[in-house]
Amino acid sequence: MKTFKFIVSCILTALIFTAAFPSRPADAAAARYARADSRDVYFCERKDLNYALFTIPYTYCVEIISTDGEWYYVKYAEDGALYKTLYGYCLKDNLVPIETPPENLYLNMPVTVTFRPDAPSGSLPVLGEINVTVAFYGTYYSGATAYSYVLYNGEFGYIYGANDDYPLNEIPQEPPEETPSDSAGPNTKLITVIVLVALAAGVLVVLYLTGRKRYFKP
Repeated sequence: MKTFKFIVSCILTALIFTAAFPSRPADAAAARYARADSRDVYFCERKDLNYALFTIPYTYCVEIISTDGEWYYVKYAEDGALYKTLYGYCLKDNLVPIETPPENLYLNMPVTVTFRPDAPSGSLPVLGEINVTVAFYGTYYSGATAYSYVLYNGEFGYIYGANDDYPLNEIPQEPPEETPSDSAGPNTKLITVIVLVALAAGVLVVLYLTGRKRYFKP
């Protein structure tokens, strides 16, 4: 009988603690990607804005490799025909961690650059304009002048112009917070704990009285 009472007591205690301290769902895995929700999220070679290379295209993402204080160490772009993967740092400001990345994670937008050779002196024939296709990474602003950070033939550099007329990813709308249900949660938990405690006390009293009947003789 003592063993049975002990087991029942353990079960009731476990139920009480479960109600009082409900198990929380495991924290979601750290977001792997972050979206640029403004046009001034700079990609930097070092953790210093003085080493900024370009701004992450608006509504596009970086892959978060690690976190270092107010900075993310990130990856941008994928190796391909025109593009090359870059690793660097971005400030966390205006970068929104997301669990589900958009269909177009990185901006893939080739840009045509026209070179005009200087005309030689005299009557020598002049080579015409040369058009080349470069990989656009992002825009860099120096005062009122905008430049584009591009990759061509394995080398990075800048060309004039912002080239910011790219298509945007759709930013999903966040559902509104349900304040009333949240405020009612603690009261419901408290009532549940009180009811379970009362039931547990009643059961223990019944078990105690039942166990004492053996010691009364007719």
